[in-house]
Amino acid sequence: MLPNLISLGRIVLIAPIVVLYPNSHSETSLIVLGLIIFSYLTDFLDGFLARKLGMQTRLGLILDPLADKLWTMVMIFLLVKYRDLEVWIGLTIVSRDVWILIINSWVLWRRMPILPSDELGRKYMVICGLMIIGMTMNLPGMIWLAYLLILLSPITLIVYTRRIIRMIEKPPSTLSATDSLTE
Repeated sequence: MLPNLISLGRIVLIAPIVVLYPNSHSETSLIVLGLIIFSYLTDFLDGFLARKLGMQTRLGLILDPLADKLWTMVMIFLLVKYRDLEVWIGLTIVSRDVWILIINSWVLWRRMPILPSDELGRKYMVICGLMIIGMTMNLPGMIWLAYLLILLSPITLIVYTRRIIRMIEKPPSTLSATDSLTE
């Protein structure tokens, strides 16, 4: 399915970004920025296509958040290493994604339905992507987006954990179509 291929493409794009990012102050800067923006926009494209074309699959519900988390973790690492993002800020942002990956792994291990991202999670990714792009471009004031992510991280984790707990408490047959996809 096309949305799943787009998610895979986002994962593949991480490698050239990592290779080119250390030289992003030189002639490769536009290439790096273009790859980051393109890979960031694919996050919206795959979800949009999956919903609008009725192509949501269990694989997509695994692959899309995995691609998001990998992309975010690598981009944060690059910002810490090459753009002077403070380590504690990077660790705070990355720990949220690691925790969500752990929860999702547990859900998969238990063969439970996978929850699609909610509105708050999508807004968090918008802010995160804008911060990553802005800091890559050395735009002033992007640190405030990082601080906003630090404030939103525990909130999004609490909301996500509550959604998981509600799913555990409800038998899968009572979940609505918007709560999860099992196929």
